Amino acid sequence: VIGKMILHWLFALAIPALIVRAQTCSWEDQDCYQDPALTEMQIDFGDDRNGTFLAYVTPDVSTFYQKAPGERRPVPPRFNGQFGKFINLSSQKVKMYWDAGAGKEPSYIADMDAFGASGTATFPGHKFLVYRNADRDKLLTSWTISSSTTLYVYDPFEDGTEQISDLNEWQLEKYNLQKDNLKFAEQYKKIAGREWLSLYPYRKRPIHPIWPADYFGQTHTVTSKETHFLQSPPDSELKPIAHNVKHRRTLNEFRAPGDELNMTMTVLSCSPRVFEVKNFLSEQEVLHILELATGMKLDQSSTKAGTVGESRVDDSTRTSRNTWVRREQSPIVDAIYRRSADLMRLPESFLRFRSAHEMPDLKHKGSNAEQLQLVHYDVGQQYTPHHDFAIPAAEDDQPMRFATILFYLNEGMKGGETSFPRWLNAETSAQLTVKPEVGKAILFYSLLPDGNMDERSQHAALPVTQGEKWLINLWTWDPMMRFMY
Repeated sequence: VIGKMILHWLFALAIPALIVRAQTCSWEDQDCYQDPALTEMQIDFGDDRNGTFLAYVTPDVSTFYQKAPGERRPVPPRFNGQFGKFINLSSQKVKMYWDAGAGKEPSYIADMDAFGASGTATFPGHKFLVYRNADRDKLLTSWTISSSTTLYVYDPFEDGTEQISDLNEWQLEKYNLQKDNLKFAEQYKKIAGREWLSLYPYRKRPIHPIWPADYFGQTHTVTSKETHFLQSPPDSELKPIAHNVKHRRTLNEFRAPGDELNMTMTVLSCSPRVFEVKNFLSEQEVLHILELATGMKLDQSSTKAGTVGESRVDDSTRTSRNTWVRREQSPIVDAIYRRSADLMRLPESFLRFRSAHEMPDLKHKGSNAEQLQLVHYDVGQQYTPHHDFAIPAAEDDQPMRFATILFYLNEGMKGGETSFPRWLNAETSAQLTVKPEVGKAILFYSLLPDGNMDERSQHAALPVTQGEKWLINLWTWDPMMRFMY
């Protein structure tokens, strides 16, 4: 099975975006599976580059209730937030700020490279300002967010501020890339019903598999060799392991009996795709993570709007404290990574550095997963609705966060739920909330099967009103991770 999966990923790396393949097999046969909601669309650039693309069209909400299409209608969410993507078509780098209004100092959001882009969660009526430099001595343009528009463009060539004739070959190529992407986005929206937030043709379909979420309550069974730790190994066995963690340290005498662990995934939401896995972590594994936390300094969490520019601490958005846990820090942490790989149907080697002889056809050897982020929330602390993806630089492959797993380490607090305020359903305008329970995990995806970012994956950590909240999260990238920790 793993061999078939690897062939599927290697094939996906090479497959051009314009290839259309018929659905001939089931989800279990990953070497040929194609999401049934991928729909062929025609691309018209008005020249010989015309072709086809497989766009993901969200299924009718009625099917989420195992009803015939048209029987149910979606209920608009009460939450009116959205994503804003901002595109800089200037040959110069610019800086973007949020206008807080009422005479307040503008708040820095991101740098945007020449012919690059950035993005952030926002609301209708928000205003963003674009300047050449941090002195903010000249306003280049401004945008006021509309509920009907996600894409905002600064193009100084349209008003004659810059001239196409002044561009060198590289600059002209990047300018045309972004202009073509905007043409593609117009056509994509007509078919898919959503904005195209990625970069065509650089952003291909994900090379990693995405679990089906056909209807609420649907379940999938996942088997892992990483059985639960029921007892704590002695300190001598908990020392850090090799950097590439290729060789598994079993420590079976401290684990649950048996060779396998069966996990049940339950669909909580179909759009975005959100899955719940109870008892993903054992009590002993939770205690181990919390013991690691007691010896670590927790820094105030930061946010970042894109891959260019500085991370920023924003007390109005994120007020938790966090730190990072390396996979090789202990055999128990390594086991959590391996079990997570099984949950996502990935080879565990995707979540670590690989030797030159492992998966030689892959052009990158770095891990596709970040370090575990350990987060603590006190009373009043929260993380307002946000997306885990960011707009990558205008370069090939378009690496970005693909999936998130949240692992809850405690329960019994008031508040602190994880919410998905934009989930698609036919019953309520209220947000979907997930209550923390010790050892429970939730998996959700930031990418759609066609490679576009999923706007509906916007989520929040609701304020803790009593007690405290501990969790860890794991971010996995597709097709690779650009930065290292």
